[in-house]
Amino acid sequence: GSALRAAQLLCEGHCAKEPSVAIWWGGGRHHARRSGASGFCYVNDIVLAVLRLKKIFRRVLYVDIDAHHGDGVERAFLGSAS
Repeated sequence: GSALRAAQLLCEGHCAKEPSVAIWWGGGRHHARRSGASGFCYVNDIVLAVLRLKKIFRRVLYVDIDAHHGDGVERAFLGSAS
């Protein structure tokens, strides 16, 4: 929901300032993997949002302020050149 909406707004240029920033304080489901659920996460909205942003932007900065490792996000982009 909200992470994908934020990515969509950034991609469509609805943010007035450059560089544009989106913050989703509600968290993210950073444990889910392509192969299935993990932790309490069944869809990794963070990965989907970053993939959407990468269609438009050359670089995307993702900062996880949760108290533990976002292993699903790491796995999704491990070895990614960008």
